[in-house]
Amino acid sequence: MTSPADIAAPNFSWIDQPSQLAEVAKTLAAAPWLAVDTESNSMFVYRERMCLLQINAGDTLFVIDALALAMAAGDSASAALAPLKKALEATHRPLWVHGGEYDVGVFRRDFGIVLGGVWDSQQAASMLGWERTGYGAVVEKVCGVFLDKAYTQYDWGTRPLDPGALRYAVDDVVYLPKIAEELRTLIAAADLDEELAIANAAVAEAGWSGGYDPSGFWKIKGVRELQSHSQGVLAALYAWRDGIAKIADKPPGRIINNETLLYLARTVPTTFQLLKRSGVKTWLLTEQGEVLLKVIKDARSDTRPLPPRPRHREVAPEEELRETRLKDWRRSEAENRKVPLQVVLPARALENLKQFGTKDLNDVPQLGKKRMALYGWKLRELCDVTVPVEPTGETTP
Repeated sequence: MTSPADIAAPNFSWIDQPSQLAEVAKTLAAAPWLAVDTESNSMFVYRERMCLLQINAGDTLFVIDALALAMAAGDSASAALAPLKKALEATHRPLWVHGGEYDVGVFRRDFGIVLGGVWDSQQAASMLGWERTGYGAVVEKVCGVFLDKAYTQYDWGTRPLDPGALRYAVDDVVYLPKIAEELRTLIAAADLDEELAIANAAVAEAGWSGGYDPSGFWKIKGVRELQSHSQGVLAALYAWRDGIAKIADKPPGRIINNETLLYLARTVPTTFQLLKRSGVKTWLLTEQGEVLLKVIKDARSDTRPLPPRPRHREVAPEEELRETRLKDWRRSEAENRKVPLQVVLPARALENLKQFGTKDLNDVPQLGKKRMALYGWKLRELCDVTVPVEPTGETTP
């Protein structure tokens, strides 16, 4: 097994000036394929940002300082990568990614760029039934190279970047074309091109859902076991934490974690001494201890309604029956074909069939013509359910 340290560092161009982007765009437009990866700082700031953009354009490597370009663009930071938009959105050639949902969402959110030609090597490895589909594991299997994992939690907003971290980032697109080409060959041999194309289209449509939601406290484990007044305290603490995190530019969980919030809501401390026993960090007690006590006190007397609890759609009995039948059949068919479950029927298609049945298979997302031809008759049979009516116990005279 080879490590990157045994291989000469690849040559790449460092891009941190807007004036450099025109030449990058020209290279991207002429490349037969692109391999793309990004690095963000989600573990270190309140609102994550794309910090680094790595591109392999037909074996020409670029590492783009997205933070520097956004800073240079000022109020127009969303247009910082505008010169690359046309090339990145082109659909005539493949754009390799690995586990690309996050990257696709960040491009769309931060720069209004909708990546084109998306081909996700992690989706391909999953379709082939590989047990380990992370980038490092796939590179190891295909290329015989063991990638250093020391920078998986690196703060990519740091400048200057550690040389080892920079090498780690570049490697994410150095090996990606080779593993993608190998996987593409294996996918073709397994006759899974259409199934993978559908999965890649789903990756290309990925968006970003994040930001503060006042109702988010309902997702904290244990909230439903709290008494109603404690739920109100938790809601207030959740909102308070977000405000502090925004000011400090830190992830809310790094200010105070959910477990501590839940403990405070359950015990409702009224003194500084009781607050100290809760596990609140010393620096936070020093800076915000009195404020925190006031938030808890005010929440106990607040009679306003809580932010609404997320409502879950009621599932009809016929839907439950369809779901059971579809899942049992999918598992059996996957075992017979020796393929992963998603090859037979993707989760989104199953959910749609569960809800709506087979009124029109063309409307079922992520199903596709091949699956319709193979399984259309079976899906109609499975979805044609009649829920038995339980006897009421009454008799007719």
